[in-house]
Amino acid sequence: MASRGQATLLAVVVVLAVVGVAAAREVSAGATALAAADADAARGDWPEAIGHARAAAEAVAPASPWPERGFRRLESIGRDATARGDESTARLAYAAMRTAALQGRSPWSDRADWEDRAQQGLSRVATIAAGPAH
Repeated sequence: MASRGQATLLAVVVVLAVVGVAAAREVSAGATALAAADADAARGDWPEAIGHARAAAEAVAPASPWPERGFRRLESIGRDATARGDESTARLAYAAMRTAALQGRSPWSDRADWEDRAQQGLSRVATIAAGPAH
């Protein structure tokens, strides 16, 4: 019969294993999503690139680089679309950034900076779309 200490140790090991597997899955998902976003962008398939970059931004795991890279990709797509006058793609990219920032909020992860940057991008697009002031 296992002692109380052994049962506690076993429970801790099981929890750590589950957390480790979940984190590894998120890291893998982030890497896969960002690679797909890059391939989509190379083909000029902006809606798919945005969807994959958002998935990377939402693939949160401890020490994973993919969320940050996903946010940067979304920001880049939005900025480039704005520069070339592609209003709908810019709006979609910045909206995806904002949504990913909201989805990724937790006590361990503050995405307020990305939410602010997304809102600023949406404001720029709206200003440009409104045209020059009368």
